[in-house]
Amino acid sequence: MPENVYSPGDSVPQSGVYRVVHRDHRDDHEATLLDGGTFPPCTNCGDQVRFHLQRAAARIHKDSDFESDK
Repeated sequence: MPENVYSPGDSVPQSGVYRVVHRDHRDDHEATLLDGGTFPPCTNCGDQVRFHLQRAAARIHKDSDFESDK
């Protein structure tokens, strides 16, 4: 599988915006996924859906200006 392309059940390695590519039933769209979760199956195309990382984004609490222990 190409780099930065993920399938349902894979762990989300990096928070960010992913392009979601379905089998046949709808156009591509974008979704935000958070690191530590898993990529979900589609209710229509099941495990045939794919996720392509478009833009990585850090969780706000990992930014030093927003840490809660200051």
